[in-house]
Amino acid sequence: PAVSLGNLQLKAAASHASMYPGNKRKKLWREEKERLLKMTLEERRKEYLRDYVALKNIPTWMEDLKSKSESDGENAKDDLQGKKSLSEKVSLYRGDITLLEVDAIVNAGR
Repeated sequence: PAVSLGNLQLKAAASHASMYPGNKRKKLWREEKERLLKMTLEERRKEYLRDYVALKNIPTWMEDLKSKSESDGENAKDDLQGKKSLSEKVSLYRGDITLLEVDAIVNAGR
């Protein structure tokens, strides 16, 4: 039996929709995003499946230098001058970055 082009297109579209439910995924993603945005930090933490590292527990360069200067003496205090603006904003973390309590992790690959 002959199949009209219009009927074939409808079947293909229905098949595509069931294989790739992109619109449904977008809707679910948006709903989940809205749900999470409405939650407090404590409510979100209850949903974590494993341990996490809060950013407030990672010292900035300035805090790290200050703790070293207390143990090293005056030499480290001289290093603090002129670096305050950047050193108060930047931290160094060594460990599993997927445990950081952040909204996103960006890979700067080429």
